Amino acid sequence: MRITEKYLYAILCGILFLSILGGCSGGSSSHGTTPAALASIEVTPTNPSIAIGTTQQFKATGIYSDKTKKDLTSSVTWSSLSPAIATVSDTVGSKGLATAFSEGSTTITTTSGAISGSTTLTVKAATVTLVSIEVTPTNPSIALGTKQQFTATGIFSDNSKQDLTIQVTWSSDTAIATIGNTGLATSIAEGSTIITATLGSVSGNTTLTVTSATLVSVGVTPTNQSIAKGLTLPFTATGIYSDNTKQDLTTQVAWSSSDEAAATISNAAGSEGVAAAVNTGSTTIRATLGSVFGETPLTVTAATLSSVEVTPASQSLPQGLTLQYTATGIYSDSTTQDLTTQVTWSSSDEGAAAISNAAGSEGLATAVDIGSTTIRATLGSVYGEAALAVTAATLSSIEVTPTNQSLPKGLTLQYTATGIYSDNTTQDLTTQVTWSSSAETFATISNADGSEGLATAVGVGLTTVRATLGSVYGETALTVTAATLSSISVTPASQSIAKGLTLQYTATGTYSDSTTQDLTTQVTWSSSAETFATISNADGS
Repeated sequence: MRITEKYLYAILCGILFLSILGGCSGGSSSHGTTPAALASIEVTPTNPSIAIGTTQQFKATGIYSDKTKKDLTSSVTWSSLSPAIATVSDTVGSKGLATAFSEGSTTITTTSGAISGSTTLTVKAATVTLVSIEVTPTNPSIALGTKQQFTATGIFSDNSKQDLTIQVTWSSDTAIATIGNTGLATSIAEGSTIITATLGSVSGNTTLTVTSATLVSVGVTPTNQSIAKGLTLPFTATGIYSDNTKQDLTTQVAWSSSDEAAATISNAAGSEGVAAAVNTGSTTIRATLGSVFGETPLTVTAATLSSVEVTPASQSLPQGLTLQYTATGIYSDSTTQDLTTQVTWSSSDEGAAAISNAAGSEGLATAVDIGSTTIRATLGSVYGEAALAVTAATLSSIEVTPTNQSLPKGLTLQYTATGIYSDNTTQDLTTQVTWSSSAETFATISNADGSEGLATAVGVGLTTVRATLGSVYGETALTVTAATLSSISVTPASQSIAKGLTLQYTATGTYSDSTTQDLTTQVTWSSSAETFATISNADGS
């Protein structure tokens, strides 16, 4: 062999050796990484009841061997054990949508390979009929060029309620606003229109007013946040208009991040405003609508998760009820983060209680049968847990608070329903009861998800606010007055606060009849110098 041939031979052998070594190595090669396997499928909502002729959208959430979760609704195979009672769609575009045909119960099952999950769907008797449809929000005003999402909630003859938003037929005066089959209204011209939701012979409506107000500013909340690498954080955009009204613009603005290497932010439908922390660093989160924008800094840290706290702890829950859990992460830099939507939830005994991982209901436990279980929240290798006992206690009475209120026309008031049980325990039933007003010309009250128990004063007069669960109810009187707002006091006054901290303010209105009202959630807040302090108009803060 010539010298050149020897060198060529050695080089080729070296290349072959390195390629074999690379193929066998599992540490740095992607080929050596074993992907997480699907361990179980969770079907939500858990054991729902619906009326004949209506539909129910189910979600399938996959839980993997590494404790991560993924929405599998559109990829699994759906089936119903008793199609004569209810079918469930396995067609692309409507997967998981069940339709009720006759009274009884059926098992709704999802399957992916050898893994399956199921829940029970109960179809109520034909004697249970739709009595009314509630359209919320009540009498909203929006600026020309913006949109408003409406919800249609059906109230049935057995005092149950059901979200009918995608089942009703929506209508409006299309010269003022158009409305799609999902309840999303788009303003076209200044003026007022009646938004109507109809199912069969039953309908409900509310008035939408489109104003000529112009957008003055956009507030982005929460402000000046720090989150750990790998986490997500939802932001809210609230528009302040020239008539001093405010409007949630989270789904209408264009979101951006000044440094996507640090954090990205979503504009995708259903996740608008959700920032994802990619790497350590700082970025500015901006929300833009037309020529107006608002922004806030976001810092991504290298802090690691030390522990997860699950609340409430050591809870008792009567069979058939639900309970919302929260997961709070404690990090190595002593900061905390709400991880409720990011952890993977599990129940040690799903026969006693199930807990949701589905988007929009993460951490919601449903008491299935009498027994005990441990609720666990897991993120990576760190978890926290809480004990839950499901009891056979029965509902004795419902207390509605606040009692015997007076409310000026045009304002809202949040009611709470507390259940008292046979074992002397109490439960917050605000989101589970069916709310009603004896005189909707004076006040309406919401049953829509996220605003249950919120009364709106629409006319001067007396009404009774009632909360019903099964055959048990509680009620209180509400008087709507013609009183006008005289002044607003803001507390605390003349306050000092250290940079980086937050302070909760309260707005109290004094009216012409000498009554007072907490207006904190209804006023429009502003700061004269936002370089020193910002103040939130976002829902919940």
